[in-house]
Amino acid sequence: MRPIAVRDLDEQDIAVIAAIDGGAAWHGGESKWRAYWHEHRQGLRVSMVALLGEKIIGYGSLCWHSQYPPFREAGTPEIADLVVAEGARRQGVASRLIGACEAQARAAGRDLIGIGFGLYADYGAAQRLYVRLGYIPDGRGLTYKNVPVAPGASARVDDDLVLWLSKSLSAHPKPPNFGGRRLVIPETNTGS
Repeated sequence: MRPIAVRDLDEQDIAVIAAIDGGAAWHGGESKWRAYWHEHRQGLRVSMVALLGEKIIGYGSLCWHSQYPPFREAGTPEIADLVVAEGARRQGVASRLIGACEAQARAAGRDLIGIGFGLYADYGAAQRLYVRLGYIPDGRGLTYKNVPVAPGASARVDDDLVLWLSKSLSAHPKPPNFGGRRLVIPETNTGS
């Protein structure tokens, strides 16, 4: 199998990405990608693509100013809009994109990085992957459209209902404390 490469978004990628049929999660027309390109050029985000040969098979961004208020206030960059084309899943593409985002954050001197996921079954592979890669919930509960969901409140279960996680990027992160018990996460081959 050919290696998966990750590189920064090029302006020539905009029309290509918008035309790819990568499945239900692959979304956004040319206007979305023009906006991402503009933010990328301004230094507001680092947009990246994953390639197999010359074919774009995934994308993701590292946003320096998160839409999630606790990350934004703490200066924690957020991995956002990470998607792998359906036909390229379970091959390590998402892990490579996340690794590239982490490397960008480390190079910028950040010691913490954040990510969020939706809470329905379509996000199952992402939920398992992020935990396996060392991301832990930030402890602030759920948000809906970036606003905390209060205890007892009802919230629509869609892409805007999110659990936020973070990961230490320091050389020797402190292991999480699970009340004296060891957390065991079974190995599964998500391949993302």
